[in-house]
Amino acid sequence: MKKFEPPYRMNILLVEDNEHDRTAFHRAFRGVEYDCTITDCVRAPEAVTLIEADPAAFDVVVVDHHLPCQYGLDLCKELLAATVPLPLVILTGSGSEQIAVDALKAGVDDYIIKDPDSAYLKMLPMVLTEVAAAFRDRLAHLAAEKSLRENRERLASILEGLTVPTFVINADHITTHWNLACEKITGVPAREVIGTRQQWRAFYPSERPVMADLIVDEVLENQILKHYSGKYRRSPLKDDAFEAEDFFPHFGPGGKWLFFTAAPLKDSTGSVTGAIETLQDITDRKTAELALCESERRHRELSITDGLTGLYNSRHFYTRAHEEVERCNRYATPLSLILLDVDNFKRFNDTYGHLEGDRVLAGLAEVIRAEIRGSDSAYRYGGEEFIVLFPETVPADAEVVAERIRRAFAEREFTPAPGERVHMAISIGGGCYQPGEALIPFVKRIDGAMYTAKKLGKNRVVFV
Repeated sequence: MKKFEPPYRMNILLVEDNEHDRTAFHRAFRGVEYDCTITDCVRAPEAVTLIEADPAAFDVVVVDHHLPCQYGLDLCKELLAATVPLPLVILTGSGSEQIAVDALKAGVDDYIIKDPDSAYLKMLPMVLTEVAAAFRDRLAHLAAEKSLRENRERLASILEGLTVPTFVINADHITTHWNLACEKITGVPAREVIGTRQQWRAFYPSERPVMADLIVDEVLENQILKHYSGKYRRSPLKDDAFEAEDFFPHFGPGGKWLFFTAAPLKDSTGSVTGAIETLQDITDRKTAELALCESERRHRELSITDGLTGLYNSRHFYTRAHEEVERCNRYATPLSLILLDVDNFKRFNDTYGHLEGDRVLAGLAEVIRAEIRGSDSAYRYGGEEFIVLFPETVPADAEVVAERIRRAFAEREFTPAPGERVHMAISIGGGCYQPGEALIPFVKRIDGAMYTAKKLGKNRVVFV
């Protein structure tokens, strides 16, 4: 049996009609290490009256079985039926072991048999101390369980009343709460997830941890990064909580954007006992943000794009060209440039009109886009002139692309009038940036190469 430290004070109610036994009982507690008060009564009704008046006045009740008018076991059963919050110990004479067994079955805490040699008296202080201590521990445990149960019920009531979608998991990743708001936003009934580890089903097509699972496991932040890269941040309110935004395509007909937070639940010692996660539908806000971003992007594109050809305009050319020249000077990398001009464009315009001329320019833009690399950039420089920048490209490679553009455009067929098929040509000048050269002189040099191509008969490429 577990040994208990004696209390500072012990108050005993002794129900014993035998004066000799009462005296022996008192004598047994002389010299104990704690203050002990023994209240005597000889009949069961007296004991009931004392207990009903103030049950907290006693730490243990000791009842002799052989009482006048009522057996001690019957008194114990009466007190147990009244749920008296006191430990009960029954005294029986030698040969009455069955009474002791019946008493234990009825709910009495312990029994002591009065042996003929009165050896039981030596055991009394230890037995009663242990019974009282065990009863106090049991009451404390029951109180703790009741408090925990009430807290859980209170938490469940609070969560169920929240309009914020919320769910809770315990330390074993089992879902313990899934409120009505969570049912509505996820479309998953509480009955399908509570008591399971399948909270992920509401959010993902295959098994993976939700944010609350990661919080319960107290994982390193790099694990959160693995699952929510670019989508999460630490909560500004709690260091051990996280929040994130993500799109869930199977929520509703078109999917939903959710803002969700997860924080640990801890006991009085600071140990993590679970996690709580809340969800918020931010689809409308996110849609507005994305629409604004798209609008801003389109505005930026329009501000740097030529409306007719879809290529960048000359203003953006000078911005990009300055950047590339600076990079070329800093890292000693090559930078090539070509300048294209449509041959005999004025005559074509005068013959067929500006609308057909615009179609020629748009067709040339299509050819340029099809032939250059993703790292290259093309611009409508003005009128029928176009420029292409080739970063980190030597002249020989740029000249190959220029020739490809010239040939592809020459093969392109235009029908400016019914029954007429016309082929157009371009003259191209090109060259490589020279270290330390200013941008304007660089462009003028390439422009000169283009005019050289014109003088040499047009429809050709000249590099300088």
